[in-house]
Amino acid sequence: MNLTVIGFFVVLLVFLTGCGASSSKKITPEAAQTNRLDWNMKTLVTAYQNSGITDSRWDEPATRALTEFARTRARTADLYEPWGEIIATNSEAAVDAGCDDPMVRYLYIKFSMSQTNTPKAFLDAFEDVQSKMQAGPYPPIRKFYASLRAFQQFTYTYGYGSNVDFTVGYQLFNDAISDLVAVLNDKTTPPEEIYDAVTEIVGQFPGNATKFQDYYDQIQKPLFANWPDEAISWLWKGQAYVELAWIYRGSGYADSITPEGEKGFEASLAVADKALNRAWELDPKDARIAVQMISVELGQGQGRDRMELWFNRAMKDDPNDYNACSAKLNYLQPKWYGSIDDMLEFGRECATNTAWGGAVPLVLVDAHYDIASEYTNETDQMNYWRQPDVWSDISSAYEQYSQNNPENDRYMAYYARYAYYAGQWKKLNELLPKVKPNYYYLFGGKDAFDQVVQLTKENVPQQ
Repeated sequence: MNLTVIGFFVVLLVFLTGCGASSSKKITPEAAQTNRLDWNMKTLVTAYQNSGITDSRWDEPATRALTEFARTRARTADLYEPWGEIIATNSEAAVDAGCDDPMVRYLYIKFSMSQTNTPKAFLDAFEDVQSKMQAGPYPPIRKFYASLRAFQQFTYTYGYGSNVDFTVGYQLFNDAISDLVAVLNDKTTPPEEIYDAVTEIVGQFPGNATKFQDYYDQIQKPLFANWPDEAISWLWKGQAYVELAWIYRGSGYADSITPEGEKGFEASLAVADKALNRAWELDPKDARIAVQMISVELGQGQGRDRMELWFNRAMKDDPNDYNACSAKLNYLQPKWYGSIDDMLEFGRECATNTAWGGAVPLVLVDAHYDIASEYTNETDQMNYWRQPDVWSDISSAYEQYSQNNPENDRYMAYYARYAYYAGQWKKLNELLPKVKPNYYYLFGGKDAFDQVVQLTKENVPQQ
């Protein structure tokens, strides 16, 4: 079925279900995914075709890059499809042919622009795209991400220091907020696209409770006006108030919390608790809600049984839920409600429980990383990885993971780095050929990687 026909049936479906925002209670997951793909095609490919910047010299690669990006946004790309490479290759080909379309250039910057460029060079490129996107005909969702990425690059380039002139940064962020409000007022936007956008923006809110609340209010008003009965709306509210709670609390020890901070912390968690329970009522199949409730329990401290209740609910909904396992691992840290033994016991369960999959086995690696970085003297941290029992855990976790994910280059690169830390030269010699150039940074860059290769040759007899 071609995309035009798909689009017709999606429009018909929306009309029959009330001409408003689609609801996860009214359509199947398959229909929701089709709707999301159709919407992304319209806001990317169709928007490009109507932009007035098309040209036969670059139309084909530009369309291919935009289509692949639409498929990744809609989660319809195949599991091991090299979507990043497809977008990078085609956006670069279009730009090289002279394409100045801001959406195509946005993809070029994200996926193809050489990492040897300075942060300022990336900022200049993102700002140029953002300016052209704001002035052009692309839909608000594309303007939102262009503004947000430019803002993120601004903060990466200059930081948040008091000596930074934040005039441009504030303008970029305010543009992102305005664009997002426009997105939220468009009832044809798929709920999952709404969730992705509001989740990204809340992570960029300032660490000041008053300003946080101001930005939150701008978003929550159109969100709940148009999606009041969507679980994702309440899930996001819960996430936002968890973030706000920790702003009130601060990152210090318990004795550093002010009475006002403690009051704000408790009040915010209470709001989050209520919102997330409402989300769960609307959709008890969304593991993300259960994961957020683990974060609420971390702050409220009502007991491990409550954490286990929400953890088990998450894993029942999604046995591959790495985020749920990470949240539980954090809960079990000595600084919260557990111990190093608890962390290792749970990590080993993640690596051996055959009912769980995905990246869950790597939680055991995370446990050792946290122990090495937070609970081991700095002078002993590198020696930590050379302990036989530690390497046994690391290798078993990665081997279990690789059985189900044999083509994941990123995790294999990390496996190689840990083999290097552990001085496991034979295994490292096996893994190094699988490390692609874009992961050399894990070893300190290409020169450092080449040194590791040479050192491995010196420690492993060559046949």
